[in-house]
Amino acid sequence: MAKLVTIGDSLTQGFQSLAISRTDLAFPSMIAERLGLNVDSFSIPDFKGAGGLPFNIEWLARKLQESLGDDIRGFEWFTSIHKIVELLDHVEDYWERGKGSQPSADTHFHNLAVWGFEVGDSYNITPALCKLRIGRAKDQWFNPPSEPRLRTATRVLNPGNIPHRDLDTQLSIAKRIKDRDGRIEHLILALGANNCLGTVVDLEIRESGDNPPGPNSGLTLWQPEAFRQEFRQFEDKASEIGADHIYIGTVPHVTIPPITRGVMKNRGRLPESRKYFDYYTRFWIRDKDFDPDSDPSLKREEAEKIDRYIDEYNAVIRITAANNGWHLVDVCRLLDDLAVRRNHGKPKRELPAPIADLSVRFFEIEPNGAIRSGGLIGLDGVHPTTCGYALIAQEFIDAIKTFEPTIRNIDFAEIRKWDTLVSSPPLTLNDIFGMLQTLEKRFHMSRWMA
Repeated sequence: MAKLVTIGDSLTQGFQSLAISRTDLAFPSMIAERLGLNVDSFSIPDFKGAGGLPFNIEWLARKLQESLGDDIRGFEWFTSIHKIVELLDHVEDYWERGKGSQPSADTHFHNLAVWGFEVGDSYNITPALCKLRIGRAKDQWFNPPSEPRLRTATRVLNPGNIPHRDLDTQLSIAKRIKDRDGRIEHLILALGANNCLGTVVDLEIRESGDNPPGPNSGLTLWQPEAFRQEFRQFEDKASEIGADHIYIGTVPHVTIPPITRGVMKNRGRLPESRKYFDYYTRFWIRDKDFDPDSDPSLKREEAEKIDRYIDEYNAVIRITAANNGWHLVDVCRLLDDLAVRRNHGKPKRELPAPIADLSVRFFEIEPNGAIRSGGLIGLDGVHPTTCGYALIAQEFIDAIKTFEPTIRNIDFAEIRKWDTLVSSPPLTLNDIFGMLQTLEKRFHMSRWMA
């Protein structure tokens, strides 16, 4: 019997600070540990090498601290730029031509999540498709590995590079696990965020039509009808797996995480009567420096539209859960309750005592390393820290308790010790953040990035 199998995207895989690295600290791994499962009972892929894929900001900050000390000043920035290029080249070499590109053991992982996966990718993307797009690896200066998402997918779906497994998908592998082991007791499904997340990453809405556009479309927002069609196929294939208990997560409102910074036209606070700012721009742009005519941004009406679509996605998920007897886990409600600025400085969710000082604001530290703000969202402004993932794990544990009354709750004090960003943040973070703000103020970096 397989006790636990999980299918999802970056939130389920454990993506942090712009990289997948510590899959052992993903929320499914936390649930497995609370169920008493060992590494054989809940197997996970390994992405620890070179900081992970595609490029780990926390790892970068620590490497700079090792080389240059706690403060980066003056001409040291020229040295740091050379170091960053060197690290980028190392990461690319590791994952494109080095150890990270080599096949590992032929196995079926129990955590089948892949960052960047949309709903339809769970039944459309195969290792064969990934290899076709990756093509022949090339040495590129000042670039992270090419096609990092598809490299990740290949390593998850066919880690041994076995030819007869090149047509596997997340859902077909889960079905094979069930057929092999006779039973999957708990199956977690959590997809849909990447059908809308690109809007806040790119600060641009590239909308689908009513029909799903298929994998690798480059679109950033699925119309509700396209999402509904994709999800219907997902529902059919997930039902065929035949798991005892299926738990399905809702899609979070992507306008809440601090990857974007809300700005009012008058540069003031969000009025008590409002939920949305006038603009959403890059997190490193100060209110006083923001120019709506030149800086990349989403307007209030666009942010409202994105969240309205997400509400329709979640309506589809709720109906699907009800029709199939699946157990709904409201990850969207969790993030809504934890929001700080949208809740006018008064989050609606009380945090466990060991992490009560943390929030979903952008992560900042004092010069001595003490946390000034944030702690639940990592350095990419989107994905949770280990402490943030622990909150998601507890939400699923609460649902699983109905069938597993002996499952243990998350030990948040212990989790905090494992969260390196929160327990021991690299002191170079303020310098990196300050560099971004300086580049923005003097050279309008975000404009030429767009």
